Amino acid sequence: MSQPGEPRWLRRGGAPLAFAATICCQGELDQALAPARAELDGLVAGEARRLGDNACRLDIDCTPAAAWSLLERLRARLREADVYLQPRDELGKKLLICDMDMTIVAAETLDEVAAKLGLGGEIAAITARAMHGELDFDAALRERVSMLAGRREQVFHDIVGELELNPGAEALVAGAKAAGVHTILVSGGFEQVAGPIAQRLGFDELHCNRLEIEAGKLTGRVPAPIVNADRKCSLLQQRSRALGIDLKQCCAIGDGANDLPMVSAAGLGIAYRGKPVLRDAAACHIDHTGLDSALHFMGLDRA
Repeated sequence: MSQPGEPRWLRRGGAPLAFAATICCQGELDQALAPARAELDGLVAGEARRLGDNACRLDIDCTPAAAWSLLERLRARLREADVYLQPRDELGKKLLICDMDMTIVAAETLDEVAAKLGLGGEIAAITARAMHGELDFDAALRERVSMLAGRREQVFHDIVGELELNPGAEALVAGAKAAGVHTILVSGGFEQVAGPIAQRLGFDELHCNRLEIEAGKLTGRVPAPIVNADRKCSLLQQRSRALGIDLKQCCAIGDGANDLPMVSAAGLGIAYRGKPVLRDAAACHIDHTGLDSALHFMGLDRA
């Protein structure tokens, strides 16, 4: 039985496979290559293929168990780099599904709204506990929105222009679309914010929550269905099936507990600066570099 954080490819048996070791650096690539080659000594086939100024790929041949052990050692040595190993035949994804808050954008958008209304501390505390998996997502969402009852809907529109994208977000979506990948933004946030973000970046689809509005004001209620952890995962499954794309060919990126089922179900699940509950469960992490590193982990540079 696999353990949390172990990649699916670890179950592919004991025979040697052709693996791709992808290294994305925060600093100079050459500084990472020397210690990486020391760990990879005798396994590398050919020269490192540069994927840009701060990324490269090395081809190695080893068993899945050896690759997993090697990945753990590389991460320990390359403390300012994001590294992932995977069989070369798993490179090249066809669907990308991304969370929004703290993944595509550098904020919890409901917290930003609350801060404008003077409720920041109280609502942010509930958000943090929900994202760490300490509270039921649906109940936490309803509680936070109920605290906004009677407030004008306009406050959600007002924060859109103030939101910052996380580094590499635009390059990630643009690169995926250029490679013919179908892109989906899925969010536990609300359409007043998620809509403009999805349009700005050019996502092919958006799935998010809705606010109940009466006369331009929030009622404090959230209509069903709520886009929670299970809903995100089912959307990945439904849309991939409808598009004729195997889950193995999908990449899911998120940061919190409500992204865990989606990230676990995708062929490549990435924890982007993940909360511990997600990071511990995901085999692939982006902790140091931008979201565009996901393009290299997806193998889209081959497209």
